[in-house]
Amino acid sequence: MGINVGYFAKESVINFRRNWVMSLGAVITIYLSLLLVGLSIATGIIIDDVVQSVEDKVTIQIFLKDDAATEDVQALQAQLLADELVDTVDYVSKEEALERFKEDMASSPEIIDTLNDNPLPASLDVSLIDPRTVQEMVDRIKLNELFPKVADRPDNPEDSLKYGQQIVDKLFSFTRMVRYVEIAFVAMLALVSLIFINNTIRLAIYARRKEIGIMRLVGASNGFIRTPFLMEGVLQSMLGAVLAILTVLGVQAALIPRLREALPFLPLGLSTGTLVQISAVLIGASLVIGLAGSGFALRRYLKV
Repeated sequence: MGINVGYFAKESVINFRRNWVMSLGAVITIYLSLLLVGLSIATGIIIDDVVQSVEDKVTIQIFLKDDAATEDVQALQAQLLADELVDTVDYVSKEEALERFKEDMASSPEIIDTLNDNPLPASLDVSLIDPRTVQEMVDRIKLNELFPKVADRPDNPEDSLKYGQQIVDKLFSFTRMVRYVEIAFVAMLALVSLIFINNTIRLAIYARRKEIGIMRLVGASNGFIRTPFLMEGVLQSMLGAVLAILTVLGVQAALIPRLREALPFLPLGLSTGTLVQISAVLIGASLVIGLAGSGFALRRYLKV
């Protein structure tokens, strides 16, 4: 068995070198296909982490007018706390709101210097058990009879509500669009990869047609004749997978640290376990592509 494996490996390498132009084309195409798959998976994981981080910070702010009755504010806070969708309801005074603003704008002191008084309203900050229910909770707040009494814009109370679900919805919409485009490109490149491998194996079969004829005459088994061609397809796909994995690792090492510096407030990065999983997916996909492409060519052009 050891001799056969060595023979098969040697023959697959010889075939690869003999048709190196087509083989190189197949490797590059597989590499591009798997690279797109790897980057798609990595990007999807990072975007999911970012969306989850944004979702966790989604709160509903109810801005209160300065002369709102304390008993009305407290009653509204109590009613919100009693709602099954609500986790916490925190009262933020005008002074606390101003302090938060100053902390957020610490890098732009000139803006803070322009403030002669405190223009910020007090608010009720509502945190939800499930951020995905934010729109439902907003609708409930609008129907609450106490809400228009305490809202800082009684003429149009809806303007007194601030919540971040719109941002999350836009992120999900963008993510879905990107994934659809990536799926289309991956499918197209995978098809091209199969065609390249098919043509490469076909040329290898044609170049060795006399040798294959002799092997048939001396009684070589079908598996013995087919295996070197199968291994050639796997070799091409594995080379493409290795190049794709190295590129993904290079992009991660070069790009992620810079993104973290530019956007320190976002959870950007891929764990070692995630990178191992991505590598395993690419290797598995390469085996499927290599075996499928060479298997189809053998079934069509090698009648043994």
